Amino acid sequence: MDKSQLYKLFLDFIGGESIEIEGLYLKPERILRDDNTIEFSIQNPNDISFYVMVIEEYLNDILFDFGKFTNNVFKIHVDTNYPVIYFNKKLKNDISKILKSIKTLKLSNSSGNDIINTEITGRSVGFNVESGDDSIYIWNEFDSESGIVYSENHGTKFTSNLGKCIDYYLQTIESNSRYLESEEVYQELDVVLADYPLISTDWITQIYHTGFRNLS
Repeated sequence: MDKSQLYKLFLDFIGGESIEIEGLYLKPERILRDDNTIEFSIQNPNDISFYVMVIEEYLNDILFDFGKFTNNVFKIHVDTNYPVIYFNKKLKNDISKILKSIKTLKLSNSSGNDIINTEITGRSVGFNVESGDDSIYIWNEFDSESGIVYSENHGTKFTSNLGKCIDYYLQTIESNSRYLESEEVYQELDVVLADYPLISTDWITQIYHTGFRNLS
């Protein structure tokens, strides 16, 4: 079976010219020279937010079934002008709204029988998004203004030097877990992303961090 026949067979298999996934359309464009890679383009008339890795997971399931049907093994290639992670305007606005509502970053760290709290006040001036290792990273670009490190049990103030407070904040994350901010500071972002099935899935980890703009 040549590539032209195989392409037509695939269109018959999916029942049309494209595959609709959560309002996004993936159009098979051609079969590449290796004869087993199907190239798809993304058509996004509904302005859907998505992560390409999630799309590829959906397509891999379809190609697995098509491979069983044709006794072959297929791969996918997504050719798109979109970024790997695409957030539409509404999602960007919802994320910005949450980040701007967080005026104080607070983390706690155990020290013997005491709890050491670090609080840094300031404001969000934007955010960046990265991906890697089945993860999405959202960095809150934070313009910090003041800080304090103090004992919760005794009320003792250890420092209000902003640079030292930021250092201790970052050390608290390093000594506990890279997910600490996600769980303690930015947990509301999970609620927002949960409404976007092409971004938030069981196997994609969402991690939120602070990018301090005034690190010395």
